[in-house]
Amino acid sequence: MQESRRNLNDLHAQADLPKVSVIILNWNGYEVTKACLESLQESNYANLEVILVDNGSDDFSADKLAQEFREVRLIKNNTNLGFTGGNNIGMRDALDRGAEYLLLLNNDTVVSSDFLKELVRVAENDPKIGILNPKIYFFEPTDMIWYGGGMHKPWWSFPRHLDYLKRDSSRNGKPREVSFVTGCACLIKREVVSRVGLLDDTFFFGVEDLDWSIRIVRAGFKAVYVPSAVIWHKVSATANAHLGVGARDYYHARNSIFVARKHLQPKYWPLYLLSMGRYLAYATAVHILKVQPGGLKALYKGVWSGCSTAISK
Repeated sequence: MQESRRNLNDLHAQADLPKVSVIILNWNGYEVTKACLESLQESNYANLEVILVDNGSDDFSADKLAQEFREVRLIKNNTNLGFTGGNNIGMRDALDRGAEYLLLLNNDTVVSSDFLKELVRVAENDPKIGILNPKIYFFEPTDMIWYGGGMHKPWWSFPRHLDYLKRDSSRNGKPREVSFVTGCACLIKREVVSRVGLLDDTFFFGVEDLDWSIRIVRAGFKAVYVPSAVIWHKVSATANAHLGVGARDYYHARNSIFVARKHLQPKYWPLYLLSMGRYLAYATAVHILKVQPGGLKALYKGVWSGCSTAISK
Protein backbone atom coordinates (compact mmCIF):
# COMPACT_ATOMS: atom_id res chain seq x y z
CA MET A 1 0.00 0.00 0.00
CA GLN A 2 2.78 2.44 0.92
CA GLU A 3 4.59 1.62 -2.33
CA SER A 4 1.40 2.33 -4.31
CA ARG A 5 1.00 5.68 -2.57
CA ARG A 6 4.60 6.59 -3.36
CA ASN A 7 4.09 5.71 -7.01
CA LEU A 8 0.89 7.77 -7.12
CA ASN A 9 2.65 10.74 -5.52
CA ASP A 10 5.46 10.42 -8.08
CA LEU A 11 2.92 10.52 -10.92
CA HIS A 12 1.26 13.63 -9.46
CA ALA A 13 4.66 15.32 -9.05
CA GLN A 14 5.58 14.46 -12.62
CA ALA A 15 2.30 15.82 -13.95
CA ASP A 16 2.83 19.13 -12.17
CA LEU A 17 6.26 19.71 -13.74
CA PRO A 18 7.05 20.64 -17.35
CA LYS A 19 8.62 17.82 -19.34
CA VAL A 20 12.37 18.20 -19.84
CA SER A 21 14.26 16.21 -22.46
CA VAL A 22 17.97 15.93 -21.67
CA ILE A 23 20.03 15.48 -24.84
CA ILE A 24 23.50 13.97 -24.54
CA LEU A 25 25.91 13.23 -27.39
CA ASN A 26 28.20 10.22 -27.31
CA TRP A 27 31.15 9.68 -29.61
CA ASN A 28 33.39 6.81 -28.56
CA GLY A 29 33.10 8.01 -24.97
CA TYR A 30 31.77 5.10 -22.95
CA GLU A 31 33.37 5.92 -19.59
CA VAL A 32 32.61 9.66 -19.49
CA THR A 33 29.08 9.19 -20.84
CA LYS A 34 28.38 6.45 -18.31
CA ALA A 35 29.42 8.73 -15.44
CA CYS A 36 27.15 11.49 -16.77
CA LEU A 37 24.16 9.15 -17.04
CA GLU A 38 24.77 7.79 -13.55
CA SER A 39 24.70 11.30 -12.11
CA LEU A 40 21.43 12.03 -13.92
CA GLN A 41 19.89 8.96 -12.29
CA GLU A 42 20.20 10.83 -8.99
CA SER A 43 18.21 13.82 -10.24
CA ASN A 44 15.30 14.91 -8.04
CA TYR A 45 13.43 16.34 -11.02
CA ALA A 46 10.51 13.99 -11.62
CA ASN A 47 9.52 14.73 -15.22
CA LEU A 48 12.61 14.20 -17.33
CA GLU A 49 13.74 11.87 -20.07
CA VAL A 50 17.24 11.30 -21.39
CA ILE A 51 17.93 11.09 -25.11
CA LEU A 52 21.35 9.68 -25.92
CA VAL A 53 22.43 10.56 -29.46
CA ASP A 54 25.34 8.44 -30.64
CA ASN A 55 27.40 10.25 -33.27
CA GLY A 56 28.69 7.32 -35.29
CA SER A 57 30.77 5.63 -32.58
CA ASP A 58 32.83 2.63 -33.65
CA ASP A 59 33.69 1.34 -30.16
CA PHE A 60 30.27 -0.23 -29.39
CA SER A 61 29.82 2.30 -26.58
CA ALA A 62 26.25 3.12 -27.65
CA ASP A 63 25.12 -0.50 -27.38
CA LYS A 64 26.80 -0.98 -24.01
CA LEU A 65 25.23 2.20 -22.63
CA ALA A 66 21.79 1.21 -23.95
CA GLN A 67 22.06 -2.13 -22.16
CA GLU A 68 23.12 -0.55 -18.86
CA PHE A 69 20.64 2.37 -18.93
CA ARG A 70 17.38 0.87 -20.13
CA GLU A 71 15.42 4.05 -19.39
CA VAL A 72 17.50 6.08 -21.86
CA ARG A 73 16.15 6.69 -25.37
CA LEU A 74 18.92 5.91 -27.86
CA ILE A 75 19.29 7.46 -31.31
CA LYS A 76 22.17 6.17 -33.44
CA ASN A 77 23.63 8.25 -36.27
CA ASN A 78 25.60 6.46 -38.96
CA THR A 79 28.24 9.19 -39.06
CA ASN A 80 29.55 11.92 -36.78
CA LEU A 81 27.24 14.91 -37.32
CA GLY A 82 29.20 17.12 -34.93
CA PHE A 83 27.90 18.96 -31.89
CA THR A 84 25.36 20.85 -33.95
CA GLY A 85 24.02 18.01 -36.08
CA GLY A 86 23.86 15.50 -33.24
CA ASN A 87 22.06 17.86 -30.88
CA ASN A 88 19.66 18.94 -33.61
CA ILE A 89 18.66 15.31 -34.19
CA GLY A 90 17.96 14.94 -30.48
CA MET A 91 16.06 18.22 -30.23
CA ARG A 92 13.80 17.40 -33.18
CA ASP A 93 12.98 14.04 -31.63
CA ALA A 94 12.21 15.60 -28.24
CA LEU A 95 10.03 18.34 -29.72
CA ASP A 96 8.08 15.82 -31.79
CA ARG A 97 7.21 14.00 -28.56
CA GLY A 98 6.06 17.04 -26.61
CA ALA A 99 9.07 18.26 -24.64
CA GLU A 100 8.48 21.66 -23.01
CA TYR A 101 12.16 22.20 -22.24
CA LEU A 102 15.33 20.92 -23.88
CA LEU A 103 18.56 20.51 -21.94
CA LEU A 104 21.74 20.15 -23.97
CA LEU A 105 24.28 18.46 -21.71
CA ASN A 106 27.87 17.54 -22.53
CA ASN A 107 28.64 13.89 -21.91
CA ASP A 108 31.82 14.88 -20.02
CA THR A 109 29.85 16.38 -17.13
CA VAL A 110 28.40 15.14 -13.86
CA VAL A 111 25.49 16.96 -12.28
CA SER A 112 24.16 17.73 -8.82
CA SER A 113 20.84 16.12 -7.99
CA ASP A 114 18.93 19.43 -7.87
CA PHE A 115 20.54 21.35 -10.74
CA LEU A 116 17.67 20.76 -13.17
CA LYS A 117 15.04 21.57 -10.58
CA GLU A 118 16.79 24.90 -9.94
CA LEU A 119 17.04 25.76 -13.63
CA VAL A 120 13.36 25.02 -14.26
CA ARG A 121 12.31 26.94 -11.13
CA VAL A 122 14.04 30.08 -12.39
CA ALA A 123 12.80 29.59 -15.96
CA GLU A 124 9.19 29.21 -14.84
CA ASN A 125 9.30 32.43 -12.81
CA ASP A 126 9.81 34.69 -15.84
CA PRO A 127 8.21 34.14 -19.26
CA LYS A 128 10.87 36.32 -20.87
CA ILE A 129 13.65 33.93 -19.90
CA GLY A 130 14.52 31.80 -22.92
CA ILE A 131 17.75 29.96 -22.11
CA LEU A 132 19.68 29.23 -18.92
CA ASN A 133 23.07 27.94 -17.73
CA PRO A 134 24.05 26.44 -14.37
CA LYS A 135 27.26 27.22 -12.53
CA ILE A 136 29.88 24.92 -14.02
CA TYR A 137 32.91 23.82 -12.04
CA PHE A 138 35.95 21.98 -13.27
CA PHE A 139 35.76 18.29 -12.38
CA GLU A 140 39.11 18.75 -10.64
CA PRO A 141 39.51 20.78 -8.51
CA THR A 142 35.84 20.60 -7.70
CA ASP A 143 35.56 24.16 -6.36
CA MET A 144 37.22 25.92 -9.31
CA ILE A 145 34.79 27.64 -11.67
CA TRP A 146 34.86 26.93 -15.40
CA TYR A 147 31.74 28.99 -16.20
CA GLY A 148 30.22 31.54 -13.83
CA GLY A 149 28.17 33.37 -16.45
CA GLY A 150 29.24 34.49 -19.90
CA MET A 151 29.91 37.77 -21.65
CA HIS A 152 30.42 38.69 -25.28
CA LYS A 153 30.91 41.99 -27.02
CA PRO A 154 30.41 42.29 -30.77
CA TRP A 155 34.04 43.04 -31.57
CA TRP A 156 35.50 40.16 -29.54
CA SER A 157 36.70 37.13 -31.48
CA PHE A 158 35.50 34.80 -28.71
CA PRO A 159 33.19 35.10 -25.67
CA ARG A 160 34.48 35.07 -22.09
CA HIS A 161 33.58 32.89 -19.13
CA LEU A 162 33.09 35.04 -16.04
CA ASP A 163 34.80 33.98 -12.78
CA TYR A 164 36.97 31.57 -14.77
CA LEU A 165 39.46 29.76 -12.48
CA LYS A 166 37.96 31.38 -9.39
CA ARG A 167 37.78 29.13 -6.32
CA ASP A 168 34.26 29.15 -4.92
CA SER A 169 32.17 26.30 -3.54
CA SER A 170 29.02 28.28 -2.70
CA ARG A 171 25.68 28.39 -4.51
CA ASN A 172 24.93 31.89 -3.35
CA GLY A 173 23.89 34.67 -5.65
CA LYS A 174 20.81 35.59 -7.60
CA PRO A 175 20.21 34.54 -11.19
CA ARG A 176 21.46 37.21 -13.60
CA GLU A 177 21.25 37.99 -17.27
CA VAL A 178 24.25 37.20 -19.45
CA SER A 179 25.17 37.86 -23.07
CA PHE A 180 26.68 34.44 -23.74
CA VAL A 181 25.37 30.99 -22.83
CA THR A 182 27.67 27.98 -23.12
CA GLY A 183 26.41 24.88 -24.90
CA CYS A 184 28.07 22.67 -22.28
CA ALA A 185 24.82 22.63 -20.27
CA CYS A 186 21.94 24.83 -21.34
CA LEU A 187 18.20 24.64 -20.71
CA ILE A 188 16.04 26.17 -23.43
CA LYS A 189 12.29 26.60 -23.71
CA ARG A 190 10.35 24.99 -26.53
CA GLU A 191 8.93 28.32 -27.69
CA VAL A 192 12.43 29.73 -28.10
CA VAL A 193 13.49 26.95 -30.45
CA SER A 194 10.23 27.38 -32.36
CA ARG A 195 10.95 31.09 -32.80
CA VAL A 196 14.74 31.11 -33.25
CA GLY A 197 15.45 27.69 -34.73
CA LEU A 198 17.92 24.93 -33.94
CA LEU A 199 21.71 25.15 -33.88
CA ASP A 200 23.32 26.19 -37.17
CA ASP A 201 24.69 22.99 -38.74
CA THR A 202 27.32 24.98 -40.64
CA PHE A 203 29.35 25.29 -37.43
CA PHE A 204 29.63 21.52 -36.77
CA PHE A 205 31.73 21.99 -33.62
CA GLY A 206 32.63 25.06 -31.57
CA VAL A 207 31.31 28.63 -31.22
CA GLU A 208 27.82 27.50 -32.27
CA ASP A 209 26.66 28.39 -28.76
CA LEU A 210 27.69 32.01 -29.30
CA ASP A 211 25.72 32.14 -32.55
CA TRP A 212 22.69 30.68 -30.73
CA SER A 213 23.08 33.13 -27.82
CA ILE A 214 23.09 36.11 -30.18
CA ARG A 215 20.04 34.88 -32.06
CA ILE A 216 18.08 34.17 -28.87
CA VAL A 217 18.82 37.52 -27.24
CA ARG A 218 18.06 39.41 -30.47
CA ALA A 219 14.69 37.65 -30.59
CA GLY A 220 13.82 39.31 -27.28
CA PHE A 221 14.48 36.47 -24.83
CA LYS A 222 16.65 36.67 -21.72
CA ALA A 223 19.73 34.49 -21.32
CA VAL A 224 20.23 33.76 -17.60
CA TYR A 225 22.94 32.29 -15.40
CA VAL A 226 21.72 30.37 -12.29
CA PRO A 227 24.41 29.95 -9.61
CA SER A 228 22.23 27.74 -7.42
CA ALA A 229 22.29 25.04 -10.12
CA VAL A 230 25.65 23.25 -10.17
CA ILE A 231 27.46 20.73 -12.38
CA TRP A 232 31.08 19.65 -12.91
CA HIS A 233 32.89 19.48 -16.26
CA LYS A 234 35.73 17.23 -17.40
CA VAL A 235 36.73 19.93 -19.83
CA SER A 236 37.01 18.79 -23.48
CA ALA A 237 37.37 15.12 -22.53
CA THR A 238 35.89 13.90 -25.82
CA ALA A 239 37.47 16.61 -28.00
CA ASN A 240 40.93 16.09 -26.54
CA ALA A 241 40.70 12.32 -26.92
CA HIS A 242 39.43 12.21 -30.50
CA LEU A 243 39.77 15.55 -32.31
CA GLY A 244 43.24 16.78 -31.49
CA VAL A 245 44.63 20.31 -31.33
CA GLY A 246 44.65 20.90 -35.09
CA ALA A 247 40.95 20.18 -35.56
CA ARG A 248 39.96 22.30 -32.56
CA ASP A 249 41.99 25.26 -33.82
CA TYR A 250 40.51 24.85 -37.29
CA TYR A 251 36.92 24.99 -36.05
CA HIS A 252 37.48 27.77 -33.53
CA ALA A 253 39.12 30.08 -36.08
CA ARG A 254 36.63 29.23 -38.83
CA ASN A 255 33.54 29.50 -36.63
CA SER A 256 34.54 32.78 -35.00
CA ILE A 257 34.67 34.25 -38.49
CA PHE A 258 31.29 32.68 -39.28
CA VAL A 259 29.74 34.48 -36.28
CA ALA A 260 31.27 37.78 -37.35
CA ARG A 261 30.01 37.37 -40.92
CA LYS A 262 26.51 36.51 -39.68
CA HIS A 263 26.06 39.14 -36.99
CA LEU A 264 28.71 41.85 -36.92
CA GLN A 265 27.76 45.42 -37.77
CA PRO A 266 30.16 47.17 -40.19
CA LYS A 267 31.32 49.67 -37.54
CA TYR A 268 32.73 46.85 -35.38
CA TRP A 269 34.81 45.10 -38.07
CA PRO A 270 38.09 46.99 -37.38
CA LEU A 271 37.97 46.07 -33.69
CA TYR A 272 37.02 42.48 -34.47
CA LEU A 273 39.96 42.12 -36.87
CA LEU A 274 42.31 43.41 -34.17
CA SER A 275 40.89 40.90 -31.68
CA MET A 276 41.10 38.05 -34.17
CA GLY A 277 44.63 39.08 -35.15
CA ARG A 278 45.73 38.91 -31.53
CA TYR A 279 44.26 35.41 -31.17
CA LEU A 280 45.96 34.23 -34.37
CA ALA A 281 49.31 35.68 -33.28
CA TYR A 282 49.10 33.86 -29.96
CA ALA A 283 47.98 30.55 -31.50
CA THR A 284 50.68 30.82 -34.17
CA ALA A 285 53.40 31.38 -31.55
CA VAL A 286 52.20 28.37 -29.53
CA HIS A 287 52.30 26.05 -32.55
CA ILE A 288 55.76 27.29 -33.56
CA LEU A 289 57.19 26.90 -30.05
CA LYS A 290 55.70 23.42 -29.71
CA VAL A 291 56.80 22.49 -33.26
CA GLN A 292 53.26 21.67 -34.40
CA PRO A 293 53.23 22.33 -38.17
CA GLY A 294 49.98 20.38 -38.52
CA GLY A 295 48.26 22.57 -35.96
CA LEU A 296 49.55 25.72 -37.66
CA LYS A 297 48.28 24.55 -41.04
CA ALA A 298 44.86 23.68 -39.56
CA LEU A 299 44.60 27.10 -37.90
CA TYR A 300 45.03 29.03 -41.15
CA LYS A 301 42.98 26.54 -43.11
CA GLY A 302 40.22 27.43 -40.65
CA VAL A 303 40.71 31.13 -41.35
CA TRP A 304 40.44 30.54 -45.10
CA SER A 305 37.34 28.38 -44.71
CA GLY A 306 35.76 30.95 -42.41
CA CYS A 307 36.20 33.63 -45.06
CA SER A 308 35.26 31.58 -48.12
CA THR A 309 32.50 29.16 -47.04
CA ALA A 310 28.94 30.11 -47.92
CA ILE A 311 26.80 30.64 -44.81
CA SER A 312 23.16 31.45 -44.11
CA LYS A 313 22.40 34.70 -42.32
